[in-house]
Amino acid sequence: MFKSDKAIGELIRQMRKSSGMSQMQLAEKIGLSYQQVQKYEKGINKLNLSRLKQISGALGVPASLFLVEKGSFGAGEQRAMTGLLNDEAKLLMLYRRLQSKKLKHGFIEMLEDIIRYRTARKADF
Repeated sequence: MFKSDKAIGELIRQMRKSSGMSQMQLAEKIGLSYQQVQKYEKGINKLNLSRLKQISGALGVPASLFLVEKGSFGAGEQRAMTGLLNDEAKLLMLYRRLQSKKLKHGFIEMLEDIIRYRTARKADF
């Protein structure tokens, strides 16, 4: 099942905000007015596929992320359909906002430490 225009707009807004981008910045990247971006985000205006591809490209996520309802498919099918799940896309966008290679490396090490800790704790139970 596909998402409604309002759900797609809300997801665009969330992805835009998590990437630290204003409506004006997104609009400039795709050659529109910020008012048009605002209308897309509110679900007032419908998006065609080519515009959705432009927006997803500007946000650095696959266009399919905006189309398929979570849970419409099995886990493997869902991953194949969307490429990245919402949380994964948000994590990737936040990671890309880190400017320093040292920060990026530290972030990856922190995640690895969390996973190692969690794995070790499961072994205790």
